[in-house]
Amino acid sequence: MGLTDLSVKDYVQRVADDSPTPGGGSASALAGALSAALCLMVAHLTLGREKYRTMWADIEELSRSAGELLSCSLELAERDPEAYDGVLSAFKLPKESEAEKEDRRQSIQAAIKQAALVPLETLRTMSKLTDLVEQAIEKGNPNCLCDAAVAVQLIRAAAMGAAYNVRVNLTSIADKDFSSRTQSEMTSLKNNILQAVGRLEARIEELMV
Repeated sequence: MGLTDLSVKDYVQRVADDSPTPGGGSASALAGALSAALCLMVAHLTLGREKYRTMWADIEELSRSAGELLSCSLELAERDPEAYDGVLSAFKLPKESEAEKEDRRQSIQAAIKQAALVPLETLRTMSKLTDLVEQAIEKGNPNCLCDAAVAVQLIRAAAMGAAYNVRVNLTSIADKDFSSRTQSEMTSLKNNILQAVGRLEARIEELMV
């Protein structure tokens, strides 16, 4: 059974247990999944209601896209602990001979790169999700404004958590070109997401007056 097949209670207990996985990276992706789920909720509570008919076409597209990002985020919540487990497995490889040492070194570096790329994908997903939350705020059922506002905060949490997880893995990667490219993309994505979140927070405050 995969992590995302667990009940909420069991997943939380797995996080709380004395194991490094699932940890912050998986929790960040799950926060993103919850944000996408709230977008879907807004869509479902908008479609079919006559007073919002003029928004239906846009909301149908929002629903489709949010569903895709929800699935992607859940997948990332599974992949993150798998990537970390891959790092642990690489460190356990034999290191008696010089050949074994070199194979182990390369395996460790490949595994750490993967551990950095998974949360980077979470950031990419959150970058796409900011546009959908904005649509939910502007075109969705206004009675769901508070739910869309929570979706915004979940994006912030997911993005910051994912950025931390990218950074911590980059410190152990010997490939400087890879580290530089990944760091640059991570920083750009994080900053753009936080700017969008700030803009959406201001808009929510306007609408809640």
